[in-house]
This record gives sequence, C-alpha cells and structure tokens, in this order.
Amino acid sequence: MEYTKGSNPETAAFALTRRTCPFMSKLHIPTPKEQVIPAAENLFKAVFLLVLLFVSFALTQRGVSALAASTLPGWQVTGLKWSLIMGMAVWHGVLMLGMGVLAHDAVHKALFRSLFWNELWGGLLSAFTLVPFYANRQIHLTHHGYAHQRGLDPEDAMHNHSLLFATTIGSLVGLYLHYRIILINVLRIADRRYTGRVIKDLLFVTVAGAVYFGLVPALGISVWVTVVPMIAVFPLVFAWRALSDHYAIPPIERAAKQRTDILDTDEDAWHRDREQRKREVTGWVVLTHPWLEWLWSHVNYHEVHHKYPWLSHRYLPQVYAATRDTQPYLVVKGYWRSLLNLRHRRYYGTRAEMRPFLTTPDW
Repeated sequence: MEYTKGSNPETAAFALTRRTCPFMSKLHIPTPKEQVIPAAENLFKAVFLLVLLFVSFALTQRGVSALAASTLPGWQVTGLKWSLIMGMAVWHGVLMLGMGVLAHDAVHKALFRSLFWNELWGGLLSAFTLVPFYANRQIHLTHHGYAHQRGLDPEDAMHNHSLLFATTIGSLVGLYLHYRIILINVLRIADRRYTGRVIKDLLFVTVAGAVYFGLVPALGISVWVTVVPMIAVFPLVFAWRALSDHYAIPPIERAAKQRTDILDTDEDAWHRDREQRKREVTGWVVLTHPWLEWLWSHVNYHEVHHKYPWLSHRYLPQVYAATRDTQPYLVVKGYWRSLLNLRHRRYYGTRAEMRPFLTTPDW
C-alpha cells in the first residue's frame, strides 16, 4: 500500500479508507446523508441469497431422491440421507444469516436510500429469517440505546446465561421476545404508532410462510427435508455467530436505571452520544475470511457498528482500519477461536480478562 503524493495520512489504513470510502478521512466519518449506500450490491446480494437458497433446496431434494432410489443397504441410505439433510440445513442457516444481516442494515435504514425499498426488502428478508421486521427494529434499536448495560439491554434475556444455555436456548428466547412484541402490538393496533408496524409485520411473516410452506411444496420439494430442518437448526447457527457479538465483555455503566423502548431513530439521535460510544467497548471485532465477511455483510466488525450505527456495512472494515489505533476494540481471529475463548467466561466479563484482546492500551 502506497501513499498518494500530496496526502498526509498517518497510517496506510487511512490511505485505504480514503480510496474506498471517498467521504471518510481520519477526522471525518460520513453522516447518514453523506454516506454512499451500495444499493445495487445490496439488491444483488438479497436476490442472490434467495435464489441460492431455493437452488440449495432443489439440490437437497434431488440428493435425497437419488439416495432413496439407490441399491445401498437401508441403514446406509438412512445415514447418508440424514447426513445430507442436516448438513444442508446448516448451510441453509448460513444463507438465512446472510439475509438477516441485510435486514439488519434495513433496520438502521442503510440498505437502500429510498425508505420504501428499504422497508420492503428489510421486511421480506427479515421474515425469511423467521423474524418480524418492525418488532426486531424495536428490540434492536433499544439494544443499541442500552448496549451491554446490565438489566437494560434486551439481549440480556437471550445471552446473560451460561454459554451452553445461550447457545442452545438463547436464540429461542430471542424469537419468543419478537413474537411477544407482535402480540402486544396487536393489542395496541388502535394506536397509530403501532398500527402500520404490526400490520406490515404480520403481512411479511405471512408471505414468508406462504413461500416456505406453499411455494416450496408446489415446486416438488419436500419441506421435511429442506424448510423444517433449516428452521430447526437455524437457532444454533445464529447463536454460533451472535455469541461473538457481546459475550464476555464488561458491562457498561450509565446513569439510566429504567429502559424506554425505542421504536425508531434519526440522525440526531445517533450523534447525540457518539463521543461516549467511541470510548466504550460493547462488542467484538472478529477477523474472519473475506468470503464470510461478504456473505454476512461485515457484521463481524460488530463493535465498529456499535460505535457508528448509522453506517452501511460497506464502511465497517475501513472504519476499523482507520480507528483501531485510536479507539478501543476487542479483537479475535475467527469465529471458532472466538467461541473457544468464550467457553469458560460469563456474559458480563471483566476488563482484566479482556485486556489481551485490546487494540489500545488506554481502555
């Protein structure tokens, strides 16, 4: 990496940042209005993941049918069939996660510049991952508002347990919380703040259900070898990644003693406490393979996202490169290594435990 003539970046990372993100320099990270949202890439990825999921469904069905028609002994056919079904179910869960992270960008209104297309694609992609979009926005924005604050962060209910419980049951608790919000919002449907939200959530979930349990069988694909196993293993696949977002990090102490749920947010709200967020650490950075970064839209730079929650995922690697020497980050290489690191820790850890993973000495 070379410096360009006339520029004066302090590190090569800043040079990279300036070339790939034209609005961003050492002292300036784009506001929501300044950032360039990669709408074409996001649309391509959303369509690509949906098509790939259905192609994988068809391949799974073909493999199961081929095994059923084979002359192998019955016990071998059964073993191979279920190995294929469960292996593909995990792969389908990985694809669902890719859709879920794109929906996460839509939660932050960073998937498309157009609010209509942002909400439409966000709602559909979220529903295909079994999560109602507007209920998720309520939980997720509240999570950002109270990130890793003991007793206030909504994710406490999912992950403030032993690693085994958080891995196996935590995601199911998260799904329960989302559908509980839908039920509560149905009871509030006369309130204009909730009317549109709950109607659209129910519509999006209905569309996803019709596709999974109506269209898939109509295409000659059994839901029992595709959709049902995928749904069964998805909470475990989700936990495999999500536990590396906040687990084992020391709690954040702020003055708030009660939580107020956040239904929506705007540019001013994101900027109100940005200087404090820069000094805090609430999440991890997991350095992983570039193809997985692309597939999961750079969600592995989770702490960068929490420091700059309005940014499109395209900026996160460059922001990390540009700020890792001046802002505190906890960094681990790879998701498997991350889980190994977390296996004997509590959800709320201590600073002493985390110091070996710290990028700056002054946290």
